[in-house]
Amino acid sequence: MTARRRMTENHSAPNAKEHLESLAKGLQALGLYSRDTPTLTIQEVAARLDITRASARRILLTLAALGYLKQNHRDFLPTPKVLDLGFAYFASLDLPDLVRPVLSKMAEEVGETCSIGVLDGSDIVFLCREEADKPLKLDLKIGSRLPAYAHSMGQALLSQLDGQALDQYLARTALKPLTPHTLTTAAALKRRLKAVRKQGYSVSSDELVEGFAGVAIPLALPRSAAPAALSISLVHGRRSQEDMVAQFLPALREAERQIRGRFVSVDETPA
Repeated sequence: MTARRRMTENHSAPNAKEHLESLAKGLQALGLYSRDTPTLTIQEVAARLDITRASARRILLTLAALGYLKQNHRDFLPTPKVLDLGFAYFASLDLPDLVRPVLSKMAEEVGETCSIGVLDGSDIVFLCREEADKPLKLDLKIGSRLPAYAHSMGQALLSQLDGQALDQYLARTALKPLTPHTLTTAAALKRRLKAVRKQGYSVSSDELVEGFAGVAIPLALPRSAAPAALSISLVHGRRSQEDMVAQFLPALREAERQIRGRFVSVDETPA
């Protein structure tokens, strides 16, 4: 049974007795958030969902009590726990099964580790990883976490945040000097992220662990508002950042195209 068929069967319309209006409105409230709408007030939720202010208040306070939202004066904003819903979605779609062939092929062609990850709090979390067939392997697996500010994938993820979300990230994250090359000030990291946004990729050397490097690109997964990124990690030896970009960026772009194509194929599978 295809992922698309499973989704279709599981989304049949409930009858009136089965429909939980409060649950539906709560999920709709979470769906109001996006990169362009990082915070919402009670009045804004009431207006957008066409419900009373009292109902909107109960929904937002319930979501805050469950840990999915955080209240900041009049504003309510999502917490990293919202990503739990995204992980459940990715699992239901068998994300590794969808992208593993692409990552495996890229890892074989470039001879390095290839990964997809998302931002969770101050860290990146790996959703899918494929190792090249070589003696030296990175001791990381799906679900592993690394500090975003010191990793090429993390910088590709942070580059997708708006100004307010980035300031919130910096407020909760200690920029520790993991190596002599780690960016440890907000100003330096913001300059790096500005360059990443402009050029459309990130490249990092010796910032997390000396001797290791990576090249990464933002990855817009269809039907997901959460920022994702695709990366190649390696022991860089004597290769310069320019050499690594020239060698790996075309492979990352091609993998991105193929991954998006696989999602489209799932969506178009007849029910």
